[in-house]
Amino acid sequence: MRRILRLTSAILAIAAIIGWVSPAQAAGEGVISGQVVNKTANGSSVSAVEVSLTVYFNGKVTSDEQKATTGGNGKFEFKGLSTDNGTAYTVSAIFQDASYTSKEFTLTPTSLSQAVELDVYDSTTSDENIQVSNGHIVVYVEHGDLEVKEIWRFSNIGDKTFIGTQGKTSGTLRFTLPSGATSLSPGPGSAIKMTGTGAVSTMTVPPGVTDINFSYFIPYQGSSMMILRKTDYPIASFSLLVQDTGVKVTSVAMTPASPQMMDGTNFLYFTANNLARDIELDASLSGIVNPSAASPSAPFPWPWLLAGGAMLGLMVTVAYSQMKKKQTTTDSPASQPAPLAISSGQSDEDALLMELARLDDAYEAGTIDEKKYRALRAQIKTSLIEVYARSREP
Repeated sequence: MRRILRLTSAILAIAAIIGWVSPAQAAGEGVISGQVVNKTANGSSVSAVEVSLTVYFNGKVTSDEQKATTGGNGKFEFKGLSTDNGTAYTVSAIFQDASYTSKEFTLTPTSLSQAVELDVYDSTTSDENIQVSNGHIVVYVEHGDLEVKEIWRFSNIGDKTFIGTQGKTSGTLRFTLPSGATSLSPGPGSAIKMTGTGAVSTMTVPPGVTDINFSYFIPYQGSSMMILRKTDYPIASFSLLVQDTGVKVTSVAMTPASPQMMDGTNFLYFTANNLARDIELDASLSGIVNPSAASPSAPFPWPWLLAGGAMLGLMVTVAYSQMKKKQTTTDSPASQPAPLAISSGQSDEDALLMELARLDDAYEAGTIDEKKYRALRAQIKTSLIEVYARSREP
């Protein structure tokens, strides 16, 4: 029996070391003190707010979550925390149906304490202060489908968090998708779902900037079709790019600009500015010619979406590695290409472009089904946008 117990203990210890299980963090001398601060003018009290401390070990959440309740001035404290290498912490709170989380921080033997301010806001069900700073719709012409990517930067110019017109259960930002839209796929960092009239984000919208991106498909037959897309919010700047496969595009609501050759792919380009709510954006496509099977690998028109400074400071900064982790945990090895090996000195951008080409090859070879291919391809394209956006950050 003793041998069995010793063997079991050894296995658990080894498993903890290599990450099979998350070890409980030993009590230490670390202290996290902080304060919940309501940034809304004349906002509600932040007393008696429950604050959660989440503990990470080597990037994985452990079972050592702690809770504290704020006093009358919003202050809280956590004691006896580990300062071990590999241990990190965040603090979070739910305030008036909206969740707020601090950035990640660490404690060390030479820095035993951290002071944290957790900013919160009063909530509102009114979207009167929600507007779009920049919006982009990019259309790829594929065999039997249009692949559409929508990329939006929202600005909440008020000092309250928007939690939805009917409260948190109904969703927040709403999108009236074109007729026939199907296979909605949220981009990394975006939470969105289909509704009867389009799509809705399930993310609350605090003051400042919120970025949303997603993709979907519109099946078509024949050589012509009409895309109609209502504006759900005021839009300061909008652009439409359509992959030029011989298609002709006309629009009443948008102004055509010179077609642009980008990385060997031509895109027809349309713009509109200072759009009010409920304006119908139209794009009439004619002369559609089904592209070859290789066309899905055409590069995304990064230069235009990143031009002008503000245009693609708008992408969420979700790491490519998070996307890959999600892929490898949800797809079996037999149903997707092998994990991408990034060589020394290879940029995320180059790695993603290689992954995109490899994914296209796998689809053409019949080793991945169409639904999974489309979903992975949409994720890679969105991650490419984020990589470019991060590279332009000051």
